[in-house]
Amino acid sequence: MQNDSFNPQKQWEQTSTGYYIVPIDKLDVKGAPKDNDGKPDLKAPGKTIVRCKCPDCSDTRKHQDEHCVRLDTMTGLGKCYNCGFKFVISSKVADYNKKRGYQKKKFKLPDTSKLRPIDGIGINYLLDRKIQPQTAAKAGVRSATRTFDGIERSCLAFTYREGNKVVNIQYKTTSKDFAVETDCELIPWNIDAAIGHDTLIVTEGMMDALALMECGFDNVISVSNGAESDVRTFDRFRYSHLDGIRTFYLAGDMDEPGVELRQKLALYFGEARCRIVEWRVGDDAAKDANEMLIEHGVDAVLQCINHAQLCPIVGVETIDDYRERTKYIWEHGIAPGKTVGWGEFDDHVQFEPGRTVIIVGEPNTGKSTFADDLVLNLALQHGWKAALYSPEMFPPERHIERLATTIAGRKFRKELVQTERGVDYRKPLIPERMADRILDWLCSNVFFITETSGRTIHKLLHRAEQLQHRYGIQQLLLDPFNYIQLPEGAKSDTMKIGDVLAEIELFAHRTGLLIFVVVHPSKPQKGEQIDSLYNASGSAEFRNRADYGLVLVNDDKQRTRKDYHLLKIIVDKVRDDAMGHKGTCHVSFDPQNYRHGMVQTIHLLGEVNQYNILDISPHCWLDQTKEPTLF
Repeated sequence: MQNDSFNPQKQWEQTSTGYYIVPIDKLDVKGAPKDNDGKPDLKAPGKTIVRCKCPDCSDTRKHQDEHCVRLDTMTGLGKCYNCGFKFVISSKVADYNKKRGYQKKKFKLPDTSKLRPIDGIGINYLLDRKIQPQTAAKAGVRSATRTFDGIERSCLAFTYREGNKVVNIQYKTTSKDFAVETDCELIPWNIDAAIGHDTLIVTEGMMDALALMECGFDNVISVSNGAESDVRTFDRFRYSHLDGIRTFYLAGDMDEPGVELRQKLALYFGEARCRIVEWRVGDDAAKDANEMLIEHGVDAVLQCINHAQLCPIVGVETIDDYRERTKYIWEHGIAPGKTVGWGEFDDHVQFEPGRTVIIVGEPNTGKSTFADDLVLNLALQHGWKAALYSPEMFPPERHIERLATTIAGRKFRKELVQTERGVDYRKPLIPERMADRILDWLCSNVFFITETSGRTIHKLLHRAEQLQHRYGIQQLLLDPFNYIQLPEGAKSDTMKIGDVLAEIELFAHRTGLLIFVVVHPSKPQKGEQIDSLYNASGSAEFRNRADYGLVLVNDDKQRTRKDYHLLKIIVDKVRDDAMGHKGTCHVSFDPQNYRHGMVQTIHLLGEVNQYNILDISPHCWLDQTKEPTLF
């Protein structure tokens, strides 16, 4: 075993890290013929990892023809699995020095002079863990005396090695107290085990690595410092030791920190190269590799490794992930979206969960009131609870009064009545019992998001997601957009708006929330009309990102009755035909109860003749039937 006391049989030069430098003409590679200069053709075997005789020990071995070295022809690193001789091909030294990376910080080397062979305490501990002392010794484990809490104690010393150098030592007592040398570099433990392999097992701790070695695996390393290890400790070895690894077996612990470490490692190495080891065989489960070995034996450990599953690739899905839902569409068709009972508007727009609705309009067209009415109708008719972020609707109790008025169909207040005798009193427009019912319904179905802890989109969406988890909301209203704080940075406001809208869109897809965003228009030029989402203030991204795009235009000149306003709605965008279609329609608006209603367009000789504004019900929505016809 090549360690702090290793002495090669021959004279070799060394790299700064202690790898011996072997001229290429000293190699006898299996399947690689030599040229006239005695140099083997490393491309001849047709693979990256090849076998060859050990340049140091094969001449003196009994089995001299055995190819006991695994050699990575790409990196030039080789390791003899008979004597432990580690080397790099002379022609690859410059490339190795370049790829291994350089330390930005100068580290000390630990004092190895006080290390000793594994003592009785260490042997008993290892045997209790079903690990033979010879296995641990071969991996560079020694014994040492270390002070813990002011008491000198015998402990195991796990040496971190790179080539012929010990770069750090972790000391571990039988009671699992541990410490590492200060000011020494932390690297993956047993990193040289990666040399000459195209598969590598990565554990969370040294004892788990030893347990796997006990089961016959020699391609095992451990992260540097348990579940909290910094994956950057792999950086210096990424293009030397790890470059030829095709498959990483992530064999960490099964607890939450172990799962988090597994995710970090998968992201670092690339999920496509990783397999996940679960320490479970049938009904038998264990926390880690060593526990599986102790409780269920070698065969159970082997079965866990052999049945490791492919690591899911984050952000990638296959067609099969959507097979059942797609087959449902084939069987039943696309489920229709939800409508709100506004006649021609319903023909143009059917709302689906997980979509984004951008609403823009002329000043004083009632964009906020229109959005509130949409949200309430979807909540009342379809059970879609809602969260509202409406900082302009201040104070909140007045906003609640407007919502309650819409539900009641009458003003949510007492009306001042003056009598002939001069005794004034307030007459309730709705009974107190009804007022309480309305407030109770609002308490259960509508929630306010405040701006007390910041107005960034991440914070607002986080609050919405928490409301979804706790109360089951299915709608989110952001009114208006300009109250959302744009990200800091050197980007233009247009680009920042695009980033925020992308966050909103992806959040809607992930959570299934229907998200309404009310946007103020840009200041129009003289004679310019607002008729498109491109009139939204700040960015064309409002139209690009919208699933539904609604533009509100006051059309009172066309109204046929004075008690209602006439609102033209330009449906500027509908992303999918199943969600509706573009076009123009009208709704009415009753300023007494903030409700919108149906308008019939009357055509004569193929042209619009007039708009027939239908009555809007003044009755309380909560008094309607289970599936009410509201207007």
